[in-house]
Amino acid sequence: MGISPVAFAVELTFRDARQVRRSIHLAHREYWRPLAEQGVLVGTGPWADGSGVLLIVQVPDDAAARDLVRGDPYVRSQSIAEVRIRQWHVLLGVPEGERVPGMVRPRDGQSAEARSREPLTPHEHRIALMMLEGMTNRQIAEHFSVSTRAVELHITRIYRKLDIGRRAQLAAAMPWGQRSYL
Repeated sequence: MGISPVAFAVELTFRDARQVRRSIHLAHREYWRPLAEQGVLVGTGPWADGSGVLLIVQVPDDAAARDLVRGDPYVRSQSIAEVRIRQWHVLLGVPEGERVPGMVRPRDGQSAEARSREPLTPHEHRIALMMLEGMTNRQIAEHFSVSTRAVELHITRIYRKLDIGRRAQLAAAMPWGQRSYL
């Protein structure tokens, strides 16, 4: 029987976020994508001020977490000023059978109907989280290197799936319990 994974919060702080090349950012995402698919990377995202990145990983011990971080293109390119790895103990909200919960929790009064709607795809969920962080459609489009129209089409599908009509309703309608994705 294998060792049970433990959750770790990994904080990467950039030396100078303005100096991080787009190619390194893309390589970082591609490095972590298969680990997310395997369930090793539970969630990730940039700090709102752009100064760094938070990753939540599930590995047997902190040595395994450090090994993963050493392979990150940000670290290899020496774009990181500080790395902090801390064991994270989940105290509330872990559904039975789940290894680590999603990054957001249900709101009081959310109806069963709201929870049973067609789920957002991982990409739609990423876009919705970016919207909640205050990013404009254009900023989201630039982040994914797509047109603003492509982002608008995704947002239309998000609104339809969540049965809302505007951005201000998004936080209350988000499908709580879905995981964060790269």
